[in-house]
Order: sequence, then C-alpha cells, then structure tokens
Amino acid sequence: MQLKFWGVRGSIPSPTRPDQIQQKIVDALLLAGRQNVDLSNPDAVRQFVDSLSFLGSTVGGNTTCITVELDDTLIIFDAGSGIRELAEALMDRNSEWAQKYRFYSGQGHAYLFFTHMHWDHIQGLPFFRPMNVAGNVFDIYYIHDYVPEVLARQMQYETFPLQFDQFAAVLNFHQLEVGQTVEVSGAYITNTELYHPGRAFAYRVEGDDAVVVIATDGEYARLDYAETRRFRDFYANADVLVFDAMFSVRESFIKEDWGHSSALIGADIARSAGVKKLLLFHHDPTNTDEEISRVLQETQEYLGDAPYPEVMVAQEGLALTLGASEPNTDFFIDDYLEEGIVFIRLSGKFSPHVTEKFRKHLLTAVQKYNADKVVLDMSSLSELTIAGIRAMVDARTQVLTLALVGLPSRIHRVLEISGTTDFFAIYESKEAALSALNSSALANSG
Repeated sequence: MQLKFWGVRGSIPSPTRPDQIQQKIVDALLLAGRQNVDLSNPDAVRQFVDSLSFLGSTVGGNTTCITVELDDTLIIFDAGSGIRELAEALMDRNSEWAQKYRFYSGQGHAYLFFTHMHWDHIQGLPFFRPMNVAGNVFDIYYIHDYVPEVLARQMQYETFPLQFDQFAAVLNFHQLEVGQTVEVSGAYITNTELYHPGRAFAYRVEGDDAVVVIATDGEYARLDYAETRRFRDFYANADVLVFDAMFSVRESFIKEDWGHSSALIGADIARSAGVKKLLLFHHDPTNTDEEISRVLQETQEYLGDAPYPEVMVAQEGLALTLGASEPNTDFFIDDYLEEGIVFIRLSGKFSPHVTEKFRKHLLTAVQKYNADKVVLDMSSLSELTIAGIRAMVDARTQVLTLALVGLPSRIHRVLEISGTTDFFAIYESKEAALSALNSSALANSG
C-alpha cells in the first residue's frame, strides 16, 4: 500500500508568498556559509538541501486530497485543490506511474471517496482533467445524500465554463450508510462520523497487510476515556492516522463547534489507540512552514520517548509505502513466587485501558500465594502512562509492600516527571529487592 498527499491545507489554498520564498533562500545561504558548504559542488549542495527540512521546502498550499494505492488500484480521498496536481501527474504520458493507470488514453479507473462537502474538499474537482477523458471510469462513494447535487452546483454555468454533466468520463455514484464497509480490490474501507459542522466522516482502509485511517475535519470536545472510545476503536493499531491538526490546544478549547482539533489531542488519541504513525494534516492556511514545524517539535516533545506513535507533518508530495505491519506491543502480565515475595512481570504498554486488568491480576496473585509483599518487574515495559502510575499507587493499599525493579530509563523518567518516584521502593534488580525486603522482614521480626 502506498499513501500519498496531494493537498494538505484546510479551508482555502494558501500558496507560499514570494517574500517567504526569498527569506527561505536567504536563511539557507546563511546556514550554508556557517557550515562551510562548497556551493560549487553539486553533490555537496544537494546533501545540504536535503538536510534543510522546512527551511528548504514547504508544507504546500493546496487543500485536501490524498491517494491510497493497492497494486494497480487507485483510491482518492477528497477533491480539494490538490486533486489538480494529481490530475497533472496522471495525464503525464511520459511518466511510468501514469502509464500504469492510463487515464490519459481513456483507460483509467479510480475510486473517489468524499469525507464531506465543504468547499476545501471539493473545489479542485472541476480541474480534474481525467474526468474529462472519455472511457475513464470513476466510482464515487459518499455518505451525505446531497453529494451529486453539490458537485454539480459548484460547476453551474454562472461560475464555471464546464458543467458537471459535461464530464466525458463515466461517473458511478454509491451512497454509503454510516459505518458501512465496502470492498475495493481486496481492501476493506469503512467509515465513522466525526464531529464537524454539517457532519464529516473518517475512513479506515485495510489492505495489503496495512491500515490507514484518514480522519480530517473532526473535533474532540470531550476527551474522557469513555467519550473517545469510539474513535480509539476506529483508529486502533493503524499504521498511519491522518489527523486534523488545524488548531492549537488553546484554539480547540476556545473555538468550540468549529469542528477541528489539534496535534496534541491527536497524539493522546493515537498513543492510546496503538497507532504507529501520526500524520498532522489539514493545516491552517495562515500557519507558516516554520509554525507547522514548531507544532511538530512540540508534539514530539510531548510524546517523549514513547515508541509509538511516530509523528510527521503531512506535506504535499509525501509518499509512504506501507507493507506487512508489525503488531503493536500489547500489555502482558504474569506472576511467580520467590522467597515468599510475589513477583509480577509487566510488559508492553501500561495504558488506561489495561489498568483494571492490572488491579484484578494483582489481587488474584496476592490471594493465590497468600503473600503481602509484591515486586513489579518492569524491565519489559515499553510505555507507562499516568493512568498506569495511578493504578500502581492505588495498589499499595492492597499489600504491605510494593516495590519496583528493572525500570527502563524512559519509564523511570516518566515517574520523575510525574513526581512519584518517592511513592515506591525502587531497586535495580530482583536480587537487590529480595535482599532488601527479606532484610526488613528479619529486622521487623527481631
């Protein structure tokens, strides 16, 4: 499966201004001077440019359009102004990629899914040239019952020279029910409703041993575990989650009912859902490349050393090839008794949805072994959330002693950040814990 971005902005196209491009050139040359880059050497210049990230490139200014490719099947999501870029690529007879689909010769077939009908998601369709080539076929999927009418209305003769019913290609319309799954060339695509004015829908694509979720234009006003469960279930274990990051957290709190979210909210939901890659998307048209880059850095800092999700910015032209996905680490727990002390091994992610599993296992183990001293072996724990720490703090009331051993550095750092290291007895190894706890038992008995 290949995922590619042709338009990533929200609301309205926002091309980079000439003065912004000029400033990028000035900044790049100044940096090259400080790094003593040999500007007469093409290879050195190219290597330097490749290292520039947002300083030497741009997020892009086109509105939403994404493609998913499965073998020889092309699936398009939304038709913002970015779909014009897609059209030009498909109509390039000299391109090997375009030759695979042959839209330029009227032999192309694609599937087009709409999340909703706001203008930034449909405004590029009149400029989608493959639809004006006889012989091409497009299967169009949507949930709102007015989609065909709206697509035609934006191409009325008063506003556009070509009317919708004059497209030469064959257009087959398919209305979906909320939550309905449709099969496309062996891939399964389902939808769920997002909170957005006029209703918008996220799509989950499962195929080629990969999962992509496109969740643009959605607000998450209630962030309680129970309130976000539906979304976590829909996004669960996705290889990529394309997420509406138009607002800052502050803006998302202030601009209620605007129907958009933020990168940090996406980070929380993605981490809880076991998502591998979080793609920040639907960028505010007023945000510069530098501001979007700062959002990326802040989101990465917020997530810390957590192995998942990796966070990226969706840029025009970004293409991700997704293969057989490795399963996300789950939460595992087992126990054994040694020298009168219960050892409980924790591995994987100690996230909010496994806290009850931990509490029940701890109580069962204490009763099974008739012991009141517990050591949590955390050497295989990959993620510790605040909910996990709370569960461990609560567990102290169930036993006489609760100690921790084998903490990975990132797990220890989470305890430090949360200010809870002094809540537990922490030992470097099982042997150190056994020696200390048995010594204290002997001292107490004496």
